[in-house]
Amino acid sequence: MRCPKRKRLFDVFVHSLATALLCALCCASPARSAALSAEFAKQIDEIELQARGDAKLALARVEGLLKSARTSDETLALLTLKGLFLADSDRPEEAREVATELDRQSSPEAKAASLTVRAQVQGLKGDLGRALEFAKQAAESLPRDADVRQHYRIEMIRGSQLLENGRLPEALSAYQAALEGAESIQSTFRIQRAHDSMASLFVDAHELDKATEANNTAMALAERLGDPAILAQAWNTRAYIASAQQNRALELQASQKAIAYARKTASDSLLSGMLMNLGDTFLKAGRYADALRYSDEAVAITRRISDPHGLAIALANAGQAEIRLGRVDAGKAHMEEAIAATQKLDHRSQHATLLSEYGEALEAAGDYKGAINAYHRERRASREIAELSRKDVLLEVDARYQSDRKQREIELLNRNNALKDAQLHNRELQQRVWFLAAALLLSGLLSIGLLYRRVRDANLKLAESNRLLKVRSERDPLTGLFNRRYFHEAMRARGANNAFAGGLILLDIDHFKRINDTHGHAAGDAVITVVAQRLIDTMRDSDLVVRWGGEEFLIAVSPMPLEQFDRLAERLLRAIGHAPVPHGDLSIPITISIGYASFPLAPSGLALEWERGINQVDMALYVAKAQGRNRACGIRAVQAADKDALDEIEHNFENAWRDGRVTLNLISGPSPP
Repeated sequence: MRCPKRKRLFDVFVHSLATALLCALCCASPARSAALSAEFAKQIDEIELQARGDAKLALARVEGLLKSARTSDETLALLTLKGLFLADSDRPEEAREVATELDRQSSPEAKAASLTVRAQVQGLKGDLGRALEFAKQAAESLPRDADVRQHYRIEMIRGSQLLENGRLPEALSAYQAALEGAESIQSTFRIQRAHDSMASLFVDAHELDKATEANNTAMALAERLGDPAILAQAWNTRAYIASAQQNRALELQASQKAIAYARKTASDSLLSGMLMNLGDTFLKAGRYADALRYSDEAVAITRRISDPHGLAIALANAGQAEIRLGRVDAGKAHMEEAIAATQKLDHRSQHATLLSEYGEALEAAGDYKGAINAYHRERRASREIAELSRKDVLLEVDARYQSDRKQREIELLNRNNALKDAQLHNRELQQRVWFLAAALLLSGLLSIGLLYRRVRDANLKLAESNRLLKVRSERDPLTGLFNRRYFHEAMRARGANNAFAGGLILLDIDHFKRINDTHGHAAGDAVITVVAQRLIDTMRDSDLVVRWGGEEFLIAVSPMPLEQFDRLAERLLRAIGHAPVPHGDLSIPITISIGYASFPLAPSGLALEWERGINQVDMALYVAKAQGRNRACGIRAVQAADKDALDEIEHNFENAWRDGRVTLNLISGPSPP
């Protein structure tokens, strides 16, 4: 597993806050610069540079200077640094106390600084929704005529958070605004950071030519600056781009250069991040001994500096390498420690990713029982993430609606106030000249007509916006299929929360990660799109076809005989696997694995909620995978008279199948073309 963006850019989220905020406080305007002595500003710069390598040591220096601070401006600068460094050192509660202390100061700059510290704390926790809200409030608290460096800081924060949240167009706009600000003050360091951040964004957007162009600019600026840490970051970004391009030679070369520069710094955190990325590169290249060597070094460093986030990644890379080398027990121990760490840190997405990689490694090592167990754990984690994401979407939609409604009410109130003022003025003029009063009355009537028309048009536009928002929230943007949120609503509308009647089919594209790693994300997107279209062509209009997540699709059908259901599963296997997917000059063969069942369950007629039904077909899907993929596994009968008996069967589904409590029907797919 590659070190996430936050670590890959050596905590760019943390450092971009610290770097830009320090400069904003030290030299945002002539008045602010004059308030800080040259000697104090120099100390601040030294601490900021030191923080890039050792935030804890920098924090100790800040606390020492706070005792001798002479002015409110010095106190503000030091408190801001203290809050940022505490958050960076995994001490969120103490960072919040500093933010509360900043709130007691009355200046807009202090309020913005407090909100910035809070945004950093929430961002490092993975709560991007609240982090973005704090960053937005910080921007609104900052005066419009504040120094451009402060606006640069806010836009870089928003850009990094929006990027991590997958809102790429908004993130790009934020980075471009930050770049314009940096160019207006000719700040080479800030210009370099903005280009480097945009390079990473373009990789996530699959715009690799633009990513290369931005990285070339950032690399040239880094070489001009000559700072080893900045050069390490630039080469690390180049390795990230090469990974997306499937250029393993360049990825390896860039990763090794990044490590060489990182070793020239005093930053163990930076070095450990680069070691993790190189270990991931060797993993993908199949050089497991090299992957283990660099991952073990990263494990040692992250343990020494008490970095739980980095330790989880390093342990996962080491564990996968050990499993692939045949040291299964040692690899399992490292993987379980890494998975437990992500769970303790509440990093749900990383937790699910590690479980998926764990399952793939065990499957490659021939430990199918362990692989199935890991896949089941990954499935539970993914469902929890999906449920939380669904709630976030609903809250976001409601928040946008409420915001639009409040804005419309404010506009109407302002217009009504203006209308009342006009009417009062008309009455005063009526006492003087009747002719002029009549003219003003006519003008007032015209204004009311225009106002009504504008309000009507505004309501129509709002209704259309709400309609489009509803459509977008229910459809998968890549395939056009309904998404998981729509499926939840459809099940509620059908009254399926208590007892689902019909058939459920859960299918998964075989070896999809290998397609992504071998041919790139654009090829993976093409495969998902073609599979979606083949599903639409195969199913009836009355069937509900859903992109369940990633490379998984879910289909809900009306009740049908079991033999007809078997034929439908066989038809799906042929429809998807009969022909390869064309992508440029490539022809990519694909197959799928299917789990399916009809509800209520035979022979007892046990009624289940739709969520429980999906769990049944999910287990059938993993049996299909364990039996070699490219096949369908249908549940024909389950010897369970009640849900307690079903709980026992679900606890060890494979054993229940083998001892006859579960009857399955396995259907092989076509041979790949």
